[in-house]
Amino acid sequence: MKIGDIAAAIEKYAPCENAYEWDNVGMMLGDTEAECTGVLVCLDCTFATALQARDEGCNLIVSHHPFIFRPLERLTLDDPKAKMVRFLFRNNIAVYSAHTNLDIAHDGLARTLAEIFGGHDIVSEGSGCYATVAEESAAQLAHKVSGALGDPSVKVSSPEAKVKRVYVVSGAGGDRESLACAMRGADALVTGEVKHHVFIEADERDFPIVEFSHYYSEILCCDVLKGVIKSSFDDVNVITAHRRCPYKTLEEV
Repeated sequence: MKIGDIAAAIEKYAPCENAYEWDNVGMMLGDTEAECTGVLVCLDCTFATALQARDEGCNLIVSHHPFIFRPLERLTLDDPKAKMVRFLFRNNIAVYSAHTNLDIAHDGLARTLAEIFGGHDIVSEGSGCYATVAEESAAQLAHKVSGALGDPSVKVSSPEAKVKRVYVVSGAGGDRESLACAMRGADALVTGEVKHHVFIEADERDFPIVEFSHYYSEILCCDVLKGVIKSSFDDVNVITAHRRCPYKTLEEV
């Protein structure tokens, strides 16, 4: 099959038109007419993932975060992105990205996270989803989230508050819009990269927030993307990029 066939299968599952207006999704680089020799799925297309793709015979990288998000102002070789573009073209490796369209797909990242946290009766709304969980304190829920994701950096506000229904947003969902959605139909907001003023507002309302890290909540994209591709092309070689969180917590160093 061609690279364009892989792209079409992803877009059937997560249509590009469903992505947020500010987002950039779809083919980022390469030839859709080229025969696909293998696919590497990843959260971020970094030089390390590009090297892995080349070494393992994959001429298509499918990333969650857009490889090109903002316009490239220049392509000089003192810029890491320019070096990657040259490397990818020289090695005939294409890049495709599925971002917010994947987040909100029926079995996308938000729903996958909710299920990992033990959620059921899941209803998608906005950029996330509501889910019912076993009744427990926000602190207990935070420990569950940390363990499920392997994330040592989870934070919690209003730890003693009781939680039975949550609003889950993968990645960076810590804005007032997500808080408003959570307060309309849940007992807690579970998301990443919560803005300081959102924590303040939630604290004043005694409404708990469980904050996970962006990386640990979205590295699950690899399993989702691999499943989408293999469901359409069982014979294509799909590998997962080596996991590498770009930072360490103080407990890890």
